[in-house]
Amino acid sequence: MKRLDSILLKGFLYGLPAFVAFAIFAYFYRLNVIDHAFIYFRLLNSLAGLVIAVWMSLSLFLSIRLMVSEPFRDLVLVKLTFMRERDEREALLTGKATRTTFMTSLAILIFLLFLSCFQISIYQVAPERAVDGQTGMVSLGIVFNLLEHTINDNSKEIIEKKNIFSYTGLPISSTMVILVLIVWQIISYNISMRKLNKNFLQL
Repeated sequence: MKRLDSILLKGFLYGLPAFVAFAIFAYFYRLNVIDHAFIYFRLLNSLAGLVIAVWMSLSLFLSIRLMVSEPFRDLVLVKLTFMRERDEREALLTGKATRTTFMTSLAILIFLLFLSCFQISIYQVAPERAVDGQTGMVSLGIVFNLLEHTINDNSKEIIEKKNIFSYTGLPISSTMVILVLIVWQIISYNISMRKLNKNFLQL
């Protein structure tokens, strides 16, 4: 299984440039920037679909392997995070750095959870809808949804009020949040290791 994991991992890494190139080609092909009448471009577009499908399937398989296989996880993520455990001292520092990274990541996740739940809206209504003579309104709300769903706006309400400021959740996509957290964990771990190494050498 180790040999198969190694082959698939190399295929994933070496196939990444081809995936990017074919994805760009397929994007412009769909936009009709590339001539569809040219037979070689049609064949290349079919090949692009095959390459993208194979690479995506490989990515999904390797992601599952990362979750279920400890040896494969150690092989890949140790290299990805530049983790080193050459002796007992580095193993101890790695444990402390990992704990620090976990705590800071958990704090960020709690912060993002609250940001995704809070809703704030500041707006003005027509004079005939004023409350105690005040046309300026502030609306606060908390939304907690287990599943994504489309919210249907009330068009009448939109027409009758002038929106000044509105915050209805995180302005970035879930994909971007996950990517930021992955990058943050790698950076946080390495910064923690450098600090711990520096403090250890000063003792």
